[in-house]
This record gives sequence, C-alpha cells and structure tokens, in this order.
Amino acid sequence: MWRELIDEHTRQARFAPPADEQELQRVEESLGHLLPDDLAKLLGETDGVVDANGYNLVFSADQLLQGNLEMRTYPALKRLYMAFDQLLFFSDAPGDGNLFGYALVPEGRPDIFVWDHRTDNRRCVAPSLEHFIADWLSGRIRL
Repeated sequence: MWRELIDEHTRQARFAPPADEQELQRVEESLGHLLPDDLAKLLGETDGVVDANGYNLVFSADQLLQGNLEMRTYPALKRLYMAFDQLLFFSDAPGDGNLFGYALVPEGRPDIFVWDHRTDNRRCVAPSLEHFIADWLSGRIRL
C-alpha cells in the first residue's frame, strides 16, 4: 500500500528492503514505546524512503531510532528546547532542520506534526501518515 501511495505522487522515490520484525522490536524496545501502526507497516514494506535528491521522505528504522534517541538525550538540546519525549520523528524537511513526527499521546492520535527548530513550535500538518505523504509530495504542506 505505501509504495503504491508514494508512486502515485513521484516515480523517483527509492525504496529499501523491508525492515524485519526484530528490527522494529529493537526500535520499540530502545525507545520505550510502540511505533504507530501505520509507520510500522510502512517500515515493514520499505525500511525508509529516499527522494530523487537523496533526502529522506521516511527515515529507516535505524535512522529513526538514532535520531530520536539523540533528540531526547543530547544535553544541549535539553537546554534549548522543550522535551522531545512525547514526539516520534520519522522525517525531515530537506536542508531546513525542521522535523516531522507523531505526538505520543495515550489516545494514539495519528496526526503528524512539524517541529520548527528555530522557534521550537510544534504544529499539526496532516491528520495521518497517509495524508502527510500525499500532501508533502504534492507540495500542499508549507513550512
């Protein structure tokens, strides 16, 4: 499903082999929470998606793990920004420094947020991963 959705909007995406169940479990255990279902399913189809310019549309499982651990534990970031423990980043804006992610809340909202690194603002940009991918690739999401 995810490859087809991405192919509808760009034929230039590069897909990786799927992440296996052990890799996804390792990510969840290391982060201390489950991955959102749609993100886990996407990673189970392709372990990350890169666009024609080499930018990540969706991080690989390992990039997701390493990036989120760094954002949550790096001391300088803790001094500059609100905590990132309630966010799960899975993509970035090319050359911009802004990150896209889920808000980790008990009711499991599927909304996708953008974090602005200049202002520390976090705002909703899409109601789901599916909408985020379609809207980002079609240029409907503006930063």
